[in-house]
Amino acid sequence: MLRSYRWVLVLPVSLVLLCMIPARSTASDAATAVETASSGQALAAAALPPELQAELDALQSASSWHLSNQVRGSLGWRDNVLLSAFAPVERSFVRAELESILIRPLRETLQVIAFLNGDVLRYFSPPSETSGEQQWSLHSELRWQALPSGRMTVKGGGYFSDTVVDLSESEVQRVVAPTRVRGAYAITTTQIALPGHLRFDPAFHVRRVDYREYAGDYDEVRTGGRLEWGRPRGAWAIGIGWFDLRRLYDQRIQFTAGGRALPGTKLRFRQRDGDARVRFSAGMWSVAATAGLLENRDEASGYFDYDRERARLELGWEGAIWRVSLDAEARRTEYRVQTVGAGIAPPPRIADDYDLLLRTERDLDERWTLFAEHRWERSRANEADFSYRANTVLAGVQRSF
Repeated sequence: MLRSYRWVLVLPVSLVLLCMIPARSTASDAATAVETASSGQALAAAALPPELQAELDALQSASSWHLSNQVRGSLGWRDNVLLSAFAPVERSFVRAELESILIRPLRETLQVIAFLNGDVLRYFSPPSETSGEQQWSLHSELRWQALPSGRMTVKGGGYFSDTVVDLSESEVQRVVAPTRVRGAYAITTTQIALPGHLRFDPAFHVRRVDYREYAGDYDEVRTGGRLEWGRPRGAWAIGIGWFDLRRLYDQRIQFTAGGRALPGTKLRFRQRDGDARVRFSAGMWSVAATAGLLENRDEASGYFDYDRERARLELGWEGAIWRVSLDAEARRTEYRVQTVGAGIAPPPRIADDYDLLLRTERDLDERWTLFAEHRWERSRANEADFSYRANTVLAGVQRSF
């Protein structure tokens, strides 16, 4: 019984230990500095604390390049390593993370930003299917701002992921397996400041994804834009976005409406994705809410057609030495052709997915931070084989330099 409720006990104990450690000073938030250091006043959308703005101003004039790094180490426990619906396997793990940020502050009209992120997780007494997970990504941006009212950005990067992924693609077969994925992308965006505190961001994305042991490779092109209203350094920001995506698979094939494979064909998707966002910040609090709708069409029999509704809520609180964040997301996917079960009129396939992440941080000094985290996942479908729950808890230490 105690083993079954271990995840309930780990996080409170970790938080109590954090409370017992005295603080020495406030640490700076490097991730926030990266995102806001590049924006002119005409393009800024959120309020900044005076001490953070002073730090950014100093960064702009201190040197031509600025490098910051964070390394994190943690111990944790996961209660459903393989996302099983009926026989979950639990394991303890050790996790190491790296985050490196290189910035060339805005000089005249150009700015350069680069990110390197690494995340390696290894299980104690690993199951035969997987020894752990790892994810690596490299992202770079070149920003050109010739006028205060406009900015053009060219982005590029690559990533590698080796994680347990739910690859299920029909109601007759569920595929969950350790999966290696590598990919690359290129993005061009433009930010245009409009009258009335409006900002328009058109974007063009190209992406290539390769699976090492799964026939899911594809090329993708995504176009669209986002319109946002918000006063410079104001507390409120409201925006809407609309994107059109085209995806072409290398190996995956089309199906008939009855679920039969069609050899010699290639599967392709067209997705229309729209959302509305609201952000608000006041004092130590920040809130962001997003609601969106995605339509996926295979432009063939419709076997893979679905509509997805999603909602996301992000809450943040930041004190002198404490930070707490909550990120919750819910998605409902309704298939238009696929059904569940047998009979004359079987119901359409429906899947609900939930993800909740709670994170607490406490600064010890300008370089050291303790943190604890709990992630809860649930996938619930009207087919029992496609449903599962998973909890991950961890606690660790972070050093910035």
